[in-house]
Amino acid sequence: MAIILRRKASLPAILVFSILAPVRQVCAQGGPGQALPAAGAPAALASGLAVGGVPGQIFNYGVDAGVGETDNVNLTHSDKVSQTLAVADADIDIEQQRRLFSVDAKGSFSYLGFLEGAYSPELIGRFDGLARVSLIPGMLLWVVQDDFGQAQVDPFSPVIPTNRENINYVSTGPDLRLRLGSVGFVDMTGRYARTEYQVSPFDSQLLLGSIAVGRFLSSGSSLSLDGSAERVLFSNTVLNTDYTRSSAFGDFEAQGFRTDLSANLGASKVTQGTESLTGPLVKLKLSRKLSAAAKLTLTVGRDITDASTSFSSLQSGAISTIGTVGGAGTTGAVSTAPAPQTTGNYTATYSSLNWQYLRNRTTVSASGQWEKDSYDGQPLLDLTRETAQLSFERQLNRHFSAQLMGGLYRTDYAHTDYAETDGFLGCGITFREQKGLEIRLRYDHESRIAAGLGAGSNYGTNLVFLTVGYRPKPRPAS
Repeated sequence: MAIILRRKASLPAILVFSILAPVRQVCAQGGPGQALPAAGAPAALASGLAVGGVPGQIFNYGVDAGVGETDNVNLTHSDKVSQTLAVADADIDIEQQRRLFSVDAKGSFSYLGFLEGAYSPELIGRFDGLARVSLIPGMLLWVVQDDFGQAQVDPFSPVIPTNRENINYVSTGPDLRLRLGSVGFVDMTGRYARTEYQVSPFDSQLLLGSIAVGRFLSSGSSLSLDGSAERVLFSNTVLNTDYTRSSAFGDFEAQGFRTDLSANLGASKVTQGTESLTGPLVKLKLSRKLSAAAKLTLTVGRDITDASTSFSSLQSGAISTIGTVGGAGTTGAVSTAPAPQTTGNYTATYSSLNWQYLRNRTTVSASGQWEKDSYDGQPLLDLTRETAQLSFERQLNRHFSAQLMGGLYRTDYAHTDYAETDGFLGCGITFREQKGLEIRLRYDHESRIAAGLGAGSNYGTNLVFLTVGYRPKPRPAS
């Protein structure tokens, strides 16, 4: 797990969320290629403006420290180097909602010390936070969003500490809702956003505005016509070209007792320099509560997006990792996003299926994701990603629980002679004392099989961690 806090890797927004979160909630993740509502997507602002609704209360956190050992710290095929690691972890999950203020903040961080000097000590993690303040209850909100994490620098090399960079995406602006009679509404959104890359020369600023005119069809459904426009300005205009992206689409939202449905249909257009790209905007998200213990979520879509938007809307899978498999030192809690190879827009076609089961002493989660990225005029960057993840946890008795998880991650460049399959398998056993003491022993195995240009980058590594920490009993939403 690794973050190298250099140059642009400051964490002011994270610190703000950490201070505010215990006091007050609300966040919705988008799919690949789809910005979060807080980033300006006008759909579903009805729920987003309902800060004064039923209060939600989730405040879970944990910290631990310990030691680990890896037999291949450099993730090489031969000449493997072992390393003893000192590790400290912290994670937080907060959803607090009050009449005038709400926060949804989720973060997981690990600090690693390489005791035999393979690399400098590092901190890595992922943080996603969204705060809303009601300026005029039921009408006007001010929103702040921050997404922080790491991405690969070289997509063809293993994810070791020297092949990672920090990325921070922060946005802020107002959400306005006006009622038109008893069933009509107009939603307007404005955002200023900034994305900073630690290494890649892709720093940018974004100005975005959106509007949605719609009608409530019932107490649980709405239909609207939405439009948005954004202007992206780069700090380095020698390597990057500023662009304008606009979208127009119809949005249908429905919430039932066991089923939630969200559907968008329209088109997007990007103008960048002398070139332009137009494509469909399609997204369907269906969530179904199969039983008191099981839930199934299906997402499919196609849209024009870019690296910064994709990073801000990354989703975790069944084992709560994000992006590609982690790399040296990873304990599986946090992972690294794919490399941002260009600031150019691309067409993302994607689908995902997630199944969750939670009952009594057993928790099971399974997920699959598929994404195809097509770059207009840059076919060498076209790729397909496929992911499958499975996790299982069983409470054995009052104090002991066992975990088993695994995943496969495949990346295939359509017009470049390169493909890789990363595998992950982990297991652990945890002792928990009622007052919060937690002792965990965990084993992970990671591997890569590459073909074509990456044929010499195959590797396998084994990691073992023993940690002692404090984790109060989780508090569900009230």
